[in-house]
Amino acid sequence: MGELREIKRRVGALLEGLGHDPDEVASSLEAAGVQGVPRSNTSCAIALYTSAVMKADPRIRSVAVGPCTLILTLLKEDGRPGGKLTVQLPKPVRGFVDEFDAAHYPRVLRLRSEEPPAPAHAVPTP
Repeated sequence: MGELREIKRRVGALLEGLGHDPDEVASSLEAAGVQGVPRSNTSCAIALYTSAVMKADPRIRSVAVGPCTLILTLLKEDGRPGGKLTVQLPKPVRGFVDEFDAAHYPRVLRLRSEEPPAPAHAVPTP
């Protein structure tokens, strides 16, 4: 159980370090070059940031973010599923998630493309 507590402590400290209010959280993510997709629990800015920072830990398979929690899907040393670990989002991060999902932080948004890009070999029309 000490291992899980340590992961939870590290992730909690990571999230706490993003800022004291939602605007500071957005600025921290922007400074880190993070851009996420609103209303996507695995591709939002917080999930992408946490995944990027924690990816060196082989016990963490994936990260998902809800309105109030971050859920880590874990792996055991032998590669078998290790369950899920829930971390409460600090209040400033919860506020950021709410505002981010409403598209209030354009500098950290990566919008989903509705249309596929044109093929590179496309012939321009006259």
